[in-house]
Amino acid sequence: MFKNGTMSITRRSALLAAPALLLAGRSRAETSVAGVKTNADIAKAEAEGAVVFYTHDSDPAGAAIADAFTKDFPKIKASYLRAQNGALYSKLLAERSAGRYGVDVIQFSEVSTALDFKKRDGYTHYDSPEASAYPADALSSPAGYYFYSGVTFGGIAYNTDKVSVADAPKTWKDLLNPLWKNGVNTKQATSGMQFVEWYELKKLYGDGFWKEFAKQRPRGFDSRIQLFDRLAKGDDKICALAEWAGYQLYKDRGAPIAFVTPPDGLPATPIAAGIVSNSPHPEAAKLFLDWMMSPRGQNLYQTNSYFYYPSLRRDAEPMPGGMKLSDFKLLYPQDMEAYAAAHPTFVKEWNGMLGL
Repeated sequence: MFKNGTMSITRRSALLAAPALLLAGRSRAETSVAGVKTNADIAKAEAEGAVVFYTHDSDPAGAAIADAFTKDFPKIKASYLRAQNGALYSKLLAERSAGRYGVDVIQFSEVSTALDFKKRDGYTHYDSPEASAYPADALSSPAGYYFYSGVTFGGIAYNTDKVSVADAPKTWKDLLNPLWKNGVNTKQATSGMQFVEWYELKKLYGDGFWKEFAKQRPRGFDSRIQLFDRLAKGDDKICALAEWAGYQLYKDRGAPIAFVTPPDGLPATPIAAGIVSNSPHPEAAKLFLDWMMSPRGQNLYQTNSYFYYPSLRRDAEPMPGGMKLSDFKLLYPQDMEAYAAAHPTFVKEWNGMLGL
């Protein structure tokens, strides 16, 4: 019965209701398989036999994730599709609009994209037992829709054969030096990380910064692999969005490049992964997400050269070389609503600058 506008539950009614409430609120018993804590029905996941992962990362990165998961769970064949964040989201929305539901788990490079997808009821709510290893701000609000599977951040990089240490940029404003005209590369407007850099540096230096940068006639490319390929070969002298993961990959290969950390900070963004609603393999999707959140999945993200993403797990090991997120001053968008609202302006301005 109700009392003073709230429900008052008698002892007898509570006892009668308790079994039903427990059954309604209880998820499957937690199990641990291959070092992964999960609430998924393993038998059903193996019977589904497949899981499809959409990612903003490169092809080698997508393949690394799929292969590692299938190695741990041989009865479940993981496959992937990759595209830059904006293109990936457009593809997903087009598929769903046409009534095609072929993806199980998706990872975005922009939190704003994940927020928009959540507003569209795009995620399946799932409380992973691995979530307890993460701080609250590394999970969706409320928790259970997506988690931050890593962090990507970028500074400036230059070709040491083409640029002297004395001439090399030390700050973001040094990118405006006429010395770099026709010798700078960036990502295209489909990149979530490029959006973060545009947004954060505009906040720091005002609208005039990117207008001046446009005079450098920068070249835009789809992936960080293209950026660092060109930088390593000397086709470009400067990379204006040098993601740490891409830099470390090419540095490991002996490329003549150097990384600059401007004192004002490095644009950064978490990457967000969650289970898509109406997924074709729902139990395999749960297991895949649990695996991504587990130490096994996070170790792959931190140590595989196609990622080098720092983990937000409380018990995560340092990145190769001993680096931690705390070693860098990172610039995150704080007002996500304002950040998301700025995206159309960014796309228009960035495409205009690149002549697209």
